[in-house]
Amino acid sequence: MGKFDGILLCTDLDDTLLTTDKKVSDKNKRAIEYFKAEGGLFTFATGRVPIGTEIMLEYITPNAPMVCFNGGSIYDFNSREMLWSRSLDKDAVQAVEYIDKLFSFAGIEICTENKIYFSKINHIVKEHQKAEKLPDNPLDYHDIKENWNKVLFMVEAEQIELIRNAISNSPFADKYTFVQSSPYYYELLPKNSSKGEGLMKLANLLNIPLSKTVGIGDNENDLMLVKMAGAGIAVANAAEAIKNAADYITAADNNSSAVAEVISLIESGKILL
Repeated sequence: MGKFDGILLCTDLDDTLLTTDKKVSDKNKRAIEYFKAEGGLFTFATGRVPIGTEIMLEYITPNAPMVCFNGGSIYDFNSREMLWSRSLDKDAVQAVEYIDKLFSFAGIEICTENKIYFSKINHIVKEHQKAEKLPDNPLDYHDIKENWNKVLFMVEAEQIELIRNAISNSPFADKYTFVQSSPYYYELLPKNSSKGEGLMKLANLLNIPLSKTVGIGDNENDLMLVKMAGAGIAVANAAEAIKNAADYITAADNNSSAVAEVISLIESGKILL
């Protein structure tokens, strides 16, 4: 019997597991390997698409399928296949047109199960492509034939509220889920998509009670992950809404091995499952 048998730990990546320079600390690496060796199931709960998480395998290899697309899909690294996925309906193009016409400065990325299309490029899109080592793939969103899993609108931090307010007053507000996933990204997702829903689906697939799950996050798109997990954890640098929803707030931030702290607190019994 391992110390962490039957526990599923799902962590957000950016600004939670990852340091500001997009790396995993040695302390986090050691703690995660220890967690897995003692029977724990470890994975990511991320807004990223599978192709955008491959770089993470240089640091950490999950031993459970990943919640991706902000809860819209579950991907198995071992088999390199989607175990479950939901996609946007064909009318989503109208929501993209709506934002595109209002805000010509917004970058637009369309994500399918296997590809990211750069439909409208600005410097934030370029930085995203470089940071995640994504291949060039420019294509107008009207010409993308595959099912869409999500759309990213990418703007300066001070422009996010413009996108948010426009969506809230649009015919699309209740038809889809919209969430801010970074200071620069506002996302269009299938209705009722969230990392919390993805966690619940993954727990069901693995036959793990939701009460034995741990969700760790920092940003708006982590809210339902933190709320729905058996133990919802906010890292020290988390947004106030995430801290308010959390069962526990770490003393450490993403640059100070917060995930390692969580694993230590589970082992000591200070985080109860």
